[in-house]
Amino acid sequence: MAVVRTPVRLPASETAPRTLDVVTSDGVRLALHEFATRVQPVAPVLLTHGTFSNAAICTRLAAYLATSGFPCWVLELRGHGQSAAHDRGAIFEDFGLLDVPAAVEVVRQRAKTDRVFSIGHSGGGLAFLMYLAKHPGAVSSMRGVVTLASQATGAGLTVRGLATISGIVAANNLGHYARRRLLRLGPESEPRGVLNQWAAWNLSRRWRGRDGTDYLGALGAVTTPALCFAGVGDRYIAPLEGCRRVFAALGSKDKNLLICGRGHDFAEDYDHARIIASRGARQEIWPKILAWLQARTKPEA
Repeated sequence: MAVVRTPVRLPASETAPRTLDVVTSDGVRLALHEFATRVQPVAPVLLTHGTFSNAAICTRLAAYLATSGFPCWVLELRGHGQSAAHDRGAIFEDFGLLDVPAAVEVVRQRAKTDRVFSIGHSGGGLAFLMYLAKHPGAVSSMRGVVTLASQATGAGLTVRGLATISGIVAANNLGHYARRRLLRLGPESEPRGVLNQWAAWNLSRRWRGRDGTDYLGALGAVTTPALCFAGVGDRYIAPLEGCRRVFAALGSKDKNLLICGRGHDFAEDYDHARIIASRGARQEIWPKILAWLQARTKPEA
């Protein structure tokens, strides 16, 4: 189900998207921002953000892709941006098991095709991968998945990483005011259950669901084409080793991991946010995403 509502704001030079209401299976109303293309549509793309974030980190990339014929939809996960939260609070898995399926269904209806690309930054990439791991039937219809700085088990591999996670966990379980002051990690606050689950994955180095699902193991059955980006300067949230583990677990024969740093033909050592939203990303990462999408939508000879 999709209902139009007030659009998000973009610079005057870019066309504002139409914002739709999407309702999940557990009754949460989500915002889905639709970026139409003014040229012949090629293939639909669903994007989403990570924790402590919202649609704003994806909107310029969506507008960029739409100008090249890829109509885009940017999903705001529950409790973020214009999306509602659930009374019981959220856990990280809700993003992939409840929010993504609802958005995918609406995108398929709007685009009139089952073949959809997905692009996720940070936890948004994990949400798409959890969706594919738990929905084997969706693997063949998902045209491709792009992840940027997405990992679940590598943030605690160093002493500094362990200290960072421990600090987040301690602040996460304080009272509301102190928690909000200490966890200024982005424009949005985050439910306790989401952060606690993410921290547990990284501290145990096991990406396991509440029902015992081994997500890294399940990714072996995900044969969807995949393009993964990891930032050399992203040392504490999505360090290279964690991103490599996700990439290695994917069962696709068509997959590629790009290490975004000066020693790998990039202009800078990209950190967690700049890998998707920066002038550098617009110049050397977005074009790689576009070229990858285009290469997988060429008509077969």
